[in-house]
Amino acid sequence: MSREELIRTFSPHVADAVTRTFEVPLLTYREGWDTGARRLLAAPDLADSAPKGTPVGPRDPRLMYHAEMLPVITPALRRGLHDARRQLRKNRFSSVGRATNMIIDGDRGCGKTTLLVQIGRGYQGLIETDLGPDANRIPVIYITVPSERDSTLHWSLPFAEFLGLNHTLNPTDRTRRPSDMTEPVTHVMHKARTRLVLVDGLDRLADNEIHGAFDYFETLQDRTRATFVYCGTGAADIVHEARYGRRRKNLPKAVKGTVRPDTQPVLWAGAIDYGDDWHSVVKGFDDDLRLYDHIPGTLVKMSRYLHKRTGGYINTLNDLVCTAAQDAIETGTETITRPLLDTIRTGRHDTW
Repeated sequence: MSREELIRTFSPHVADAVTRTFEVPLLTYREGWDTGARRLLAAPDLADSAPKGTPVGPRDPRLMYHAEMLPVITPALRRGLHDARRQLRKNRFSSVGRATNMIIDGDRGCGKTTLLVQIGRGYQGLIETDLGPDANRIPVIYITVPSERDSTLHWSLPFAEFLGLNHTLNPTDRTRRPSDMTEPVTHVMHKARTRLVLVDGLDRLADNEIHGAFDYFETLQDRTRATFVYCGTGAADIVHEARYGRRRKNLPKAVKGTVRPDTQPVLWAGAIDYGDDWHSVVKGFDDDLRLYDHIPGTLVKMSRYLHKRTGGYINTLNDLVCTAAQDAIETGTETITRPLLDTIRTGRHDTW
C-alpha cells in the first residue's frame, strides 16, 4: 500500500484542499480542526517556487513547508491507521453497549499525537465522503487534558471550547467564573452526530484524578455513543487503573508487549530499530525534500548516522531534517550535508 493510499485509508479522497495560511490552526477549536483535517497534504512544486538564489522571507512557502513536511509512514502509523479503521468501522454501525475505545501508548517522541490526529483526519474524511457536506455535523472532537481537573466543570470546558459554546456566566465579561457545560456539550454532540473524541495528553493525569476523568468520559460516551481514543505515555496503564482500580504510585514508562486481561485495543508507537523500517522512514523524508540542489538518496546514505543521532525516535528525526532543510533554504546552500546536521542540536545524542 502506498503512502497516499494509507493516508487515505478511511476515505477514497483527502478532503477538499484548504489554502495554508500563515497561522498554524489550533486543533482544540472546531475551526482549527476542520482547517487542519481538510488541508491538502502535498509538497510544493519547485517549478512554482521562487527561483534558486531568490532571498527568502520568514513566510516563504518552502520554508513553511519544511517546518512540518508530510506525515512519513512509520511502522506505528501504518499499523495504527489500519487497526483504527477496523475498530471505527465496527463501532460506527454497532448499536448495543458502549463503543470499544482505543488507546495510543508509547515512549515520548515516537509520533503518538501524529497517529491520533491522522486517525481523526481519516475518520472525518470518511464521514464527509459517505454522507456529504453538512455544516451542522461535527464528526470528530479533539481535546487535550485541561490544566484544572478537579470537577466535571473543568472537564466540560475543553469540549465547550472546541464546540464554540460560551461557558461564562456573563457572556460580556470573560473574567466571570465559568459554568458546568456538560449538558450543552452532550446536547450539541448528540445533535451534531459526534462519533469520535480524541483525548491527548492523558499522561498529565495524577493518580487521584483518574477515576473522576473517566467517569466523565463514560458519561459523555453513554449519552452520545462516541468512540474515545486516549493518547499519552503510559495511557494503557492509566485506562487499566480507571477500569479496574489498580493503584499506581508513579506513571510507569510504557512497556510494549505487556498483556492486560479485558482491556481495550492499544496502538503502540515506539522508537524504530535500525533496519528496513528505518531505511524506509529516512527515504520518506528524502523523497519529500524540496531543495534545489538535493540529490535523491542523500539522506538514505546517512541512514546509520541519522539513527545514531536520533535513537530511532521519529520526532527527533523530524526536528533534525526539517531544521536542516530550512537552514539550507535560508543560507542558499539548498542541500543537506553531514557537516550541517552536525551543527544542529536536537536534545538527543548531541555532543557538547
